[in-house]
Amino acid sequence: MDLLHLFMFVAVGLGVGHISHKASNGAIPPGVAYGLGLAGALFGGIGSTLAGMTFYNILGRMVVGLGCATVCVLLWRQLRLL
Repeated sequence: MDLLHLFMFVAVGLGVGHISHKASNGAIPPGVAYGLGLAGALFGGIGSTLAGMTFYNILGRMVVGLGCATVCVLLWRQLRLL
């Protein structure tokens, strides 16, 4: 994995964090939203790389990172509402 892939995962994570903060009308604080999005995207992207997933190269890993970031934000929001 090179530095470009890492920057792409960071961009996806920050994008998910921004969208989740704006979509929740401020119910999720920006620091938490960006942090969860970033952690989820990095976990998903690096995890899929280490697991050897090779579907569509970086595009497939970006989709996995996007899914993991979204799941992290949704889980945090659901656990917070309980």
